[in-house]
Amino acid sequence: MDLKISLNSTQVTKKLSQMAKDINNFSEPFKKAGDDLLKMYGVENFQKQGGSIGESWKGLSASTLKMRTERRGYYKKNPIQTNKKLVWTGKLKKGFEKMVSRSKLIIKNDVNYFKYHQLGSGGHPPQRKMLSITSKTITILMKRVNEYAKKIIKK
Repeated sequence: MDLKISLNSTQVTKKLSQMAKDINNFSEPFKKAGDDLLKMYGVENFQKQGGSIGESWKGLSASTLKMRTERRGYYKKNPIQTNKKLVWTGKLKKGFEKMVSRSKLIIKNDVNYFKYHQLGSGGHPPQRKMLSITSKTITILMKRVNEYAKKIIKK
C-alpha cells in the first residue's frame, strides 16, 4: 500500500505569501490590545487606586484633603468623584490614549500633570504610577497576538 500526497504549489505559495504579509502587520491585534489596556489603565487602575499594576497609590496629603473639603484651588471645579485619589474632574483618568501602527502600540497620557504623578517629583506629589508594563500587560498583549495568529492560519 502506497500513500501519495501531492500539493498544489501555487496554492501553498499563495497561502504562505498571504500569511507573511499578515504577520508583518500587527495593527489589528494592537488595536484590540490597546482597547484592553486603556480599560486597565484608565478604569480599573483608578478603581483599584494603583492596584491593577501592583503599585498602590499613597494617600492624599492633609493639605490636599483640606483643599478638597474647602473647594479651593483646583478643587473649585465640580467633582465627578471625591472618595478616590487622583480622581476629581476625571481629566487624568480619561487622558489615556493609544497610538497604533503596523509594528507598534503606544499607550500614553498627555494630561500636563500626569508626568508628576507617574514619576513623582521629590515627594510633592508622591509617585503614583498609573502606567506600567506588568505581567498582566504582557498577558493582554499576547492574548490578542495569539488570537490574530490563529486567525491568519485559518484564512
